[in-house]
Amino acid sequence: MAGRPKQRMDMVKLDMVQKDDIVEMLQQGMSIVRICYALGVGRKALDAWLDMPENAELASRARARAATDLACETLEIADSATPEAANVAKIRIASRQWLAERWNAPVYAQQRAPAVNISIGGLRLDALRHVEVVQDVDTIPQVCG
Repeated sequence: MAGRPKQRMDMVKLDMVQKDDIVEMLQQGMSIVRICYALGVGRKALDAWLDMPENAELASRARARAATDLACETLEIADSATPEAANVAKIRIASRQWLAERWNAPVYAQQRAPAVNISIGGLRLDALRHVEVVQDVDTIPQVCG
C-alpha cells in the first residue's frame, strides 16, 4: 500500500475496531457505504479488510444470516399486506428477495436448469441411421445356425 496513506490509516482504524462490530453491521444488512461512513473509513480500505481470508469467512456468514433475516421479513410483509397496499408490498418483497439471492445464492437464488435443445431433424436422422444399421444386420448371412 505504498503511496496510499489514507488507506493505510483506514486499515489501522479497522484493526482497532472489533471484528464483531463489523460483522454485526453486515448481519443487520447495512450497506458497505453505510458501514464505511459509520466507521469513518474509505471503501477501498474496508474492501481490502473484507478480502482478508480471516475476515472474508466472517463476512460471508454474516451476509448469509442477513439473507435469512430478509427472507423471514418477506413473509411478514406478505402476511400483513392489505389489498390496497399490495403493490407496495410486492416491491418490498422483491427487493428483499433480490438481496437475499445475492447475499446467499446457494440457498435463495433460483436454480437454473441447463438449457436443453432438441432438434427434430436430428432425431429423425438418427432414427433413419438406426434403421439402416438394423437392415444391414438382417442381410448378413447367418453362419451359425
